[in-house]
Formats: sequence, structure tokens, C-alpha cells
Amino acid sequence: MTTDELQKLDNDLEQEEKNLIDQLNRIANKNPLASGDFTVRTPSYGNEDDENAQEITDLDKNFALTQELETKLNSIRKTRQKIKDGTYGKCDNCGSEIPSERLKAMPEAIRCITCAV
Repeated sequence: MTTDELQKLDNDLEQEEKNLIDQLNRIANKNPLASGDFTVRTPSYGNEDDENAQEITDLDKNFALTQELETKLNSIRKTRQKIKDGTYGKCDNCGSEIPSERLKAMPEAIRCITCAV
């Protein structure tokens, strides 16, 4: 990738990182002791059985969503660090170049096709 392409990718990833943090802040609290870690907020709708059931349902849903968003956030941060370090596009497993087609389809790819299988 050219320097301009890498800069554009980094800018796009930076925007996506901000969007993920915004989404996480809506359903979870940032853990001050661990970077990139969020704790799901427990909803409180009332004391009736149906309200308690809804709280549990929403808590489960938000927990799963938080895990998914944190995973994506960490992946983006690692990718941005690789761009900064000049190691972006190299397979973490074998060190070979990851084809640009794969990187365009999956910018956070850390393995070449052979190692990903």
C-alpha cells in the first residue's frame, strides 16, 4: 500500500474507533483500571416480574454486544499500531505479505489466507 492509502486507512480506522467507543459508552462504563475494557451497566426498569425479566434480557444482550464491540475496538487499535510501526500487511504467523485484496476486504487481517485456514 502507498503512504497515502495507509494514511486514509488509518483515518478511517480512527473514525471507526471513535464510533465504537461512542457505542460502548451508551451501554457500558469504561473500566478505569484497564484500557479498552468496559463493564456493562445493569438496567433498572422496576421491581415487577416482567420488568425484572426485561432487565435480564437487556443485560444479556448488552453483555454480548459489549464483548463484540470491545473485540472490534481492540482489533482496530492493533491495526492502527501496525500502521504506525510499519508492520501493517505482514502475516503475524509466517511474516509473509498479506495480499492487498484481503486487506481491502478485511483491513484488520493479521494472517495471510494460508495461515488463517
